[in-house]
Amino acid sequence: MTLKGRLIERRPYMRILRELRDEHVIKVVTGMRRCGKSTLFEMFADELRVNVPKEQIQFFNFEDLDTFSIGDYKDIHRFITQRLVPGAMNYIFLDEAQNIAGFERVVDSLHIKKNVDLYITGSNAWLLSGELATLLTGRYIEISMLPFSFAEYREACPGAPNISKEESLARFLYHGGMPQSLEISQRSPTQANRFVASVLSTVLEKDIFRRHSRTDKQAFEKILDYALDSVGSLVSPRSISDTLRSNGGIVDKGAVGRYLSYMEEAFLLYKVPRYDVRGKNILRTLDKYYMADPAFRKIRLGRGSAADRGHLLENAIYLELRRRNREVYVGKLREAEVDFIAVDDDGYISYYQVAYTVTDPVTLRRELAPLRSIGDSNPKYLLTTDRDVNPVYDGIRKLNAADWLLNGAQS
Repeated sequence: MTLKGRLIERRPYMRILRELRDEHVIKVVTGMRRCGKSTLFEMFADELRVNVPKEQIQFFNFEDLDTFSIGDYKDIHRFITQRLVPGAMNYIFLDEAQNIAGFERVVDSLHIKKNVDLYITGSNAWLLSGELATLLTGRYIEISMLPFSFAEYREACPGAPNISKEESLARFLYHGGMPQSLEISQRSPTQANRFVASVLSTVLEKDIFRRHSRTDKQAFEKILDYALDSVGSLVSPRSISDTLRSNGGIVDKGAVGRYLSYMEEAFLLYKVPRYDVRGKNILRTLDKYYMADPAFRKIRLGRGSAADRGHLLENAIYLELRRRNREVYVGKLREAEVDFIAVDDDGYISYYQVAYTVTDPVTLRRELAPLRSIGDSNPKYLLTTDRDVNPVYDGIRKLNAADWLLNGAQS
């Protein structure tokens, strides 16, 4: 995307699209609303146009009323296929395709054509559920997209080189990384907050309440606020239900579980299960939830920028591990807990403990203890905002979180 005339390329996602170009597999980009999916497709289409005739590129945004004027899914399919250039590769972009009833039939039919390279986006996890998942099993690759990383945030922010990495990180943890919000904030922080509020409202109304019409909106929003307030804490549907009941709200644990799953579907929250390090199995009780963007917490809860910085840093580390294609768990060791167990594509494991600062010796010992109790020789990291010379404690590397976030997939 472009901020003040500067192009923020979203390099990791563009690299994937380039690698998959002309491969006979559907490229499905998923992620929360306003994280940049449409802009990513526009950037990739612009890059294609350098060497590909414009007639071979078709772009449809299914949130644009002009697109709906074409007709139903049969009309849209006919419209696309009649414009395919024979004997050449055609690049078809279907943005927010799930807004068209029967879109899965369009996708399936286009995919079987040898001269079609197909790209679709969706802002809800059910895009890849139900009939489409059945039709396309083994024929698509999902690209999970998130708002700006810290590195992209630094690149996008005017004057970022003039402030310390730690100050920049503190702002990122509070304001989040939604690209358009960042652009608006350069002119008016108040309007940027209103934009974030409108995005959240749209997610709730279009992606959740419209799809799940029996949702108790008042109860849902209480659970949403509880989840945002409990980022980085172990929770369960029962514990949330019990807490709401003690505060005068009655929501049974079944409804809590459903509503949390709706938030996951809309990519508002990501659930991280616990893993028993010694027993080598996933535990079924108590999970942690992390936000797709901390700006939602700021808007819903009205917290100051210094509130709960440790959990906000933990949230940023979790999202970065996802960006680096890690499978992530919370580690359990008897009574101790490791913030993250990260497993890469080759099955290699790394352990991460996150704390905002450990300058106090007591805090340092407490944060190192879970990592020290792990008997294997896999890499172990303690990430903080402290600025020291990356000391090593019994094989545990202490790293500055801002440096780690900016250094790509090196750790």
